[in-house]
Amino acid sequence: MHAEEIKAAIRMKGTTPTAIAEELGVSRSMVSHVINGNAKSERIAQRIAQIVGKSVDAIWPPKNKPVLRRVKPAAAGAAA
Repeated sequence: MHAEEIKAAIRMKGTTPTAIAEELGVSRSMVSHVINGNAKSERIAQRIAQIVGKSVDAIWPPKNKPVLRRVKPAAAGAAA
């Protein structure tokens, strides 16, 4: 889900990110970072998922990690 969709879903359930922050004893900015995907907190993500009524993976799908591979340069004398 996009961050704006998550915030809208939270508001549609009758609460706000600020209220979630106060309930969990964390800063509003931390809740915002989790919503935007800039920080990870299992506890905050679980609470948001519980409020919205979706799984954590449905809200923040797992990202495929890029595979980093080095390409070996061709040997200088191999073309002869």
